[in-house]
Amino acid sequence: MGITRNELSAHFASEWKRLSGWVRSRLSDAPDREGEDLVHEVYATLFESDTELPIDNLSAYVYTALRRKVIDRLRRRKPVVSMDSPLGDDGMTLADVLPAPFEHPLDARERDELHAALHRALAELDAPSREIIVATEFEGRPFRELAEEWDTPLGTLLSRKSRALRRLAVSLADLRN
Repeated sequence: MGITRNELSAHFASEWKRLSGWVRSRLSDAPDREGEDLVHEVYATLFESDTELPIDNLSAYVYTALRRKVIDRLRRRKPVVSMDSPLGDDGMTLADVLPAPFEHPLDARERDELHAALHRALAELDAPSREIIVATEFEGRPFRELAEEWDTPLGTLLSRKSRALRRLAVSLADLRN
């Protein structure tokens, strides 16, 4: 004897919440509706088949079909890579490597011009001023660490950076206009 569509409808109405929860428990990091979607897929496939299905134990059949669908989803799942996770030992991230989305060519040109002007302005600074700007602004190193490493008073480093920033501002003033 087989299962009729009425029996299938009744089974779906009484079991869909429990089945959805079972699927969600196996796909814990999946979107909220994924469990319900898989249950609907299994029942939709059963409804599309012949009028009377040759199934002896409907619950066992549905759980087996759902288990196979869960396994398929787990196999197809791609690893998620964060834009901020390091790619290698150099600390570069995907955000550093990939171009900005929908970047206009003029924006890229302006950015390149800004980088070139910044490099020229940095080259015009004396070595100690350039070193303090590079160390604090580009490498993110703290003043206290630099003061100890360079055996230079903290106040001297702060003054040096302040003067260097003023000179950079003057050198880059044309770009602001």
